[in-house]
Amino acid sequence: MQPFTIFTVLAALAILTGANRSLSDSYVPAIDLDALAKLMPESALPKPSGLKLKYVLLGVGTQNYTCTSGKEDDPPRSTGAVARLYDMGTCLQDSQYAAEIISFVSPLALSLNSHTQHLDLILRSHGFQQILGHHFFHLSTPVFALDRLSQTPYPLAQVSKLGETEAPPSTFPGASADANVAWLFLQDTHNISRGGIDTVYRIETAGGKKPATCRDRKPSLEVDYAAQCKKTPRPKGKSCLLIATQIGSMDHLDQVDSGGSSEEFRAAPYTE
Repeated sequence: MQPFTIFTVLAALAILTGANRSLSDSYVPAIDLDALAKLMPESALPKPSGLKLKYVLLGVGTQNYTCTSGKEDDPPRSTGAVARLYDMGTCLQDSQYAAEIISFVSPLALSLNSHTQHLDLILRSHGFQQILGHHFFHLSTPVFALDRLSQTPYPLAQVSKLGETEAPPSTFPGASADANVAWLFLQDTHNISRGGIDTVYRIETAGGKKPATCRDRKPSLEVDYAAQCKKTPRPKGKSCLLIATQIGSMDHLDQVDSGGSSEEFRAAPYTE
């Protein structure tokens, strides 16, 4: 059975530093998350089959858009997303409330967007404070980098959107019932990922959808959202399941450094 990973993506809870520190050698993420793999929500996206769950991560960040065409009736253009990735799977694997926690993380993160200290306390109370990496865009490519892990090479997925489906009506709404961004199937189509991650499912979205037009909008805008995403590999690759939640302001995220240029972690142009 191929291994796969779950990430839950939450936004930055504090201003990011430029250091690229690995986790303490004493911290080892859980490696057997089979029970959690059975709790992931169903969707119309292709199902990950023959895969073994490796990580469940929570991410916090932003969906970012621009209105620079000069035409008020034009729709905003997506410029990517940025997030920090926190380990959820290690503490969830033995929790009898794992299913409930997975289902409420997205709406909770969205509702606490303007209360990051409270969100931080809640994450710590559940044992989700360990940061394993970052989500960002390199040019137009979504990237998920578990750059805080000590393994060499660390897991890094560079993916493309291969499928999407509207968020089910039963999911938690954002500003309105139809404001949830779509659920996505993302995969590495160029064989450039490494460390066992090459496929992502973004699921359990709450909010994040861009406004219909640029009327009365600033040139740059961020739309808060929360989401959970599955990650899986191709048949010959390793896999992972990503659960992602992204909220907050990009102001907290634009100084991240992965050991190279901080530009690596800035939102980049993205074609939906």
